Amino acid sequence: MSNSWLARRASAPATSTLLPRRPRLRRDTLVGFLLILPAMVLVVGVMIYPTLFNLGIAMQEWSWSTPAGAEKPFVGMANFVQLFNSGRFWNSLRISLILVVAGIAIQYVLGLGLALLLNRKFFGQRIFRAIFILPMVLAPIVIAIQWRYMLSGNFGVLNYLLNLTGIEAPRWLSDPGLGIPILLAVDTWTWLPFVAVILLAALQQLPQEVLEAAEVDGANAFQRFRAIVLPMLRPATVIVLLLRSTEIFRAFDVVYVLTGGGPGRSTEVLGMLLYRTAFVEGNLGVAAALSIFIGIVGMVIGTVLIRTIRTEVRLF
Repeated sequence: MSNSWLARRASAPATSTLLPRRPRLRRDTLVGFLLILPAMVLVVGVMIYPTLFNLGIAMQEWSWSTPAGAEKPFVGMANFVQLFNSGRFWNSLRISLILVVAGIAIQYVLGLGLALLLNRKFFGQRIFRAIFILPMVLAPIVIAIQWRYMLSGNFGVLNYLLNLTGIEAPRWLSDPGLGIPILLAVDTWTWLPFVAVILLAALQQLPQEVLEAAEVDGANAFQRFRAIVLPMLRPATVIVLLLRSTEIFRAFDVVYVLTGGGPGRSTEVLGMLLYRTAFVEGNLGVAAALSIFIGIVGMVIGTVLIRTIRTEVRLF
């Protein structure tokens, strides 16, 4: 009898101490929910509702010629089928993927080289850094306009300099074979400082004692770079790939101002095709389907690279 009474007495304080905490936990949960409620409303209003509305348009026969109050027939996946059966779509997808792969490769190699250079001390380093990041400050539209004037066949400064040296200037903006290289050059000139700054920040965080130990063990500069520096730069590399791949894949403003998707359709990226389908041809259903495709591809790229970051850095 005494043992059971002692057991009840021993369990009584634990029960009494747990009971008062439940209202407090519920109150904290309610306060936390109220704090994030404005952000949830903003996300629903700005992201979720427009996405669902766009999905509804993609499944209807909708064009600019249709009156606002007229019935829009439900066509299901017909707009997606029409999009994927279009040769223009596959041409635009090919051009966008070429720009993504070539642009990232060029910018990463040059950005890593510049980051290694800026990581060393040299005369005028601060001035060079200040001048180097200027393209990042300019608006993309401004950059496209200034490059269009530079490449103009009538009064472009580049053609003027080539003519002074006796070299026949090419038709920069009217030659289909030069469209993609020009877009790559402009994008690289604009975003190379961004890539270099991210890689430079990662280089400055490398543990110097590891590099010094490898040097003491007899590893040369190339061996230290390949075996130590590159693996430790992997998280920064993934960040560069994530930001630049999604940005290049949905490019529109610079292409619209600089080449307009031409000559012909040689630079008609997915963004230009979306613009022409929606606002020139007026086929909003197919344009909405294309926008959903672009969004899904961007989400897939982002998810893969973010998972890589989580695996490498273990932050999440």
